[in-house]
Amino acid sequence: MKQLHIACLGDSLTYGYGVRREEAWIFLAGRELAPDVVLHNHGLNGDTTTGMLKRLHSNILPSRPAVVLLMGGANDIALEGGWASARTNMPSMVRSATAKDIIPLVGIPLPFIPPPHTELDSHTDWAKAAAEYDDYAHWLRGFCSSSGVQVVDFRACFEEDVRRTGDAPSSYFFDGLHFAAKGHQVLATCMTENVRTLATQKT
Repeated sequence: MKQLHIACLGDSLTYGYGVRREEAWIFLAGRELAPDVVLHNHGLNGDTTTGMLKRLHSNILPSRPAVVLLMGGANDIALEGGWASARTNMPSMVRSATAKDIIPLVGIPLPFIPPPHTELDSHTDWAKAAAEYDDYAHWLRGFCSSSGVQVVDFRACFEEDVRRTGDAPSSYFFDGLHFAAKGHQVLATCMTENVRTLATQKT
């Protein structure tokens, strides 16, 4: 069976900021999916969707993966005060991948759960950012649904795990934005299940 190569393009939430490499969701999912599927981590700490779009064209598309997972927008909201750029850039990345016969997957990110004394940038209104992130996730789901783009709904997987375990949502994060090892486990399981479904559809 030919290996399925998936490029995972995103920011620190894709890179796995704050946890050991062996705890990051891409590493965990890749271990479960090997050897039939190979996940490539193209997460870059601090990246915006504008940076992702540039890297898609310079690095990802020329390498011709079968699939590209696109998950970004957090830094657009944190650094630019909103998701106007993401609203333009995410569809552009989807179209660019499709034009090269690369299957685009869109990751629906987990919410912001900022703690009372966040270690994140104190100059950002994190309550406002959390609301913006919720609106962005809602729009992103709608865009993908109307465009026929497959999603990996990490947010839905997270919400289901919270319901199942009864654990506090904040326990999945170490600073309200970046996932602790517990959060990475949820993302890894979600990614693994979605990729196995995709691989079945391709065979």
